[in-house]
Amino acid sequence: MKIKSICIFLLSAFCLSCNYSTQADLPIFELEELESIGKEKLEIGKIIPLETTSENLMGTDIRVRFDASSFYLMDENSKNVIHHFDRKGAYLGSVAQVGDGPNYLSDLDDFLINSEGKIEVLSAIGDQARVYEVSASGEIIPVFKTDYLASSFTKLPSGEYLLYGSYNLPFTQFRLVKANSEGKVISSFLDNTYKNKLLPMTERNFFKNGNDLHIIESFQPYVYNFHNDTLERVIQMDFGTYSIPDYFWQEDIMESFGKMSETGFANLHGVFEDAELMLISIHLQKPEGVFKELVFIDKSSDQVRKLSTSLNDDILYHYPIGIENGEVMFLTYRSVILTGLPKDQLDSIQSEIPEKDFDYPVILKTKIQFDE
Repeated sequence: MKIKSICIFLLSAFCLSCNYSTQADLPIFELEELESIGKEKLEIGKIIPLETTSENLMGTDIRVRFDASSFYLMDENSKNVIHHFDRKGAYLGSVAQVGDGPNYLSDLDDFLINSEGKIEVLSAIGDQARVYEVSASGEIIPVFKTDYLASSFTKLPSGEYLLYGSYNLPFTQFRLVKANSEGKVISSFLDNTYKNKLLPMTERNFFKNGNDLHIIESFQPYVYNFHNDTLERVIQMDFGTYSIPDYFWQEDIMESFGKMSETGFANLHGVFEDAELMLISIHLQKPEGVFKELVFIDKSSDQVRKLSTSLNDDILYHYPIGIENGEVMFLTYRSVILTGLPKDQLDSIQSEIPEKDFDYPVILKTKIQFDE
């Protein structure tokens, strides 16, 4: 997954071959049948402007990780640095920059916050992947290298790692593997049976939600949960007319993707959850543009609602980044808030997003209102 021009909306014990387990009662959500709500059902509770200078300008498609003290942001289109902010939005500097020389990375594909609060990064070059830890002083410390060509990763409580390599033959015989702290593959999942040429993609596959670890992948309708060396399907989406057609797996990618784009297709893009709420983010590539369907699941009442957004003209709630204490967090921009909120709502918060030298990212914490 080393070709970065294709972003995902093309542009989501010791064994050598372990399969996923399935459930007879696997919940299936039919996307086209879910009840829709408008963005007025999201009530903004807290606003966190992110301090922006000429040194940390970013686009709108940003990968965000956070813990109790920090936000870390990486621009998905450039992937050349990670920016560090505190929980109030103050800029604390850059981390893990791509460049030449000591304490620079050759490449940056993914990153995580480990249990010690330090950043670890994944860098894939050629037919190998390397994991590094970034010290408090910015030193890039090698953790391991592996012959498994991964594009995303996560770290398990055991200190082992999950690496995802997608359908990238001949480098990945399995789309998902577990490696020990030295990078040796010790378990394999999701046999890669795709035989045609599939161009690499860049995507986020792992979503830590409390004690749960959810996994999604391109062109598949399943949400997985990984626990005790078992990969289990926990949710299936039925995308209806936007499902991936059978011919996609049988034809060359350039031909099949072109045909798919004429009718549209859907991909899972994110999974966020806490004790009260679950959110499944779905990317829709349609002939008329790029859209999202955000599926909200109230875990106490089992109510399910969906909210539609558009990359063309309605991106206020287009980029969910997590859920905390029942509140859904979105990344947006000041300029988007100014045009995306009704005047009465804007008047009540405008003092919290003053004009600056640059347009800047803003994190919104919102509460969804389900109908009684």
